[in-house]
Amino acid sequence: MKTLIRVFVILTLLYHYPELTVAKEIKYNHDSKTISEIKKEVDFTVLTPVNIPNDWTLDIKTSPWIMLHYMDSKDTELMVAIHLRRVFPLSKKDFPYAQQVDINGHKGYFQGWEDSGKVDKNGNKITGGLLHWTQGGTYVEMNSSRLSKERMLEIARSMK
Repeated sequence: MKTLIRVFVILTLLYHYPELTVAKEIKYNHDSKTISEIKKEVDFTVLTPVNIPNDWTLDIKTSPWIMLHYMDSKDTELMVAIHLRRVFPLSKKDFPYAQQVDINGHKGYFQGWEDSGKVDKNGNKITGGLLHWTQGGTYVEMNSSRLSKERMLEIARSMK
């Protein structure tokens, strides 16, 4: 399950006017592409979270979709993954076991991990889950086994 969680990546996109957004310095790792570079390559809005700790690093993958991996300050633990791609319609039927949540006025769907509350092989308590929504022409999928549902929603609601 840990490997599956690490596979997911969260990509953040700037909403309509990125030049008006006050951005803090992003610490990229692994010589990944930058958000600015990716924005020039895709035909959908690239959303990125504003509410991310300053000491996290970002690793970006671009195949087959945009994946943002926010890692802890030591670059050893995946804190949250955000996947972005061109929007497609979502409905409750797509997520029969998920709880519907509101993200900036958009319908989202959250489902906790089946083994939530248990301890993984590294001694970390498993929390979080999968969060899906569409915003600004972009489908967003976020996952974390380190952050609580509430913290994931805070990050999701800060995406612009």
